[in-house]
Amino acid sequence: DPRRLYRFKKINVLLVTLSCQQLLELQDVLQKLQSKRLSRWEIKLNQVPKCIMREPCALKRGARIGKLCECPPSTNCNFFFLKCL
Repeated sequence: DPRRLYRFKKINVLLVTLSCQQLLELQDVLQKLQSKRLSRWEIKLNQVPKCIMREPCALKRGARIGKLCECPPSTNCNFFFLKCL
């Protein structure tokens, strides 16, 4: 049936473009993570890197909240927005 074939091709093209977009987004995320590597001294001394204001400072996984970085002086990590405010 030509209509089914056309629909199949259209869906296939859509899936390919979605997967390409997802790959590009994943690549961006991986590059950002690689640039945020901690030095050996920070790992050994259990120090958290410094944040920039309004940058995400915490990560929420279920009921738990983990700190990603230390907020600058005169700001605190807002655990509702998960940003330095």
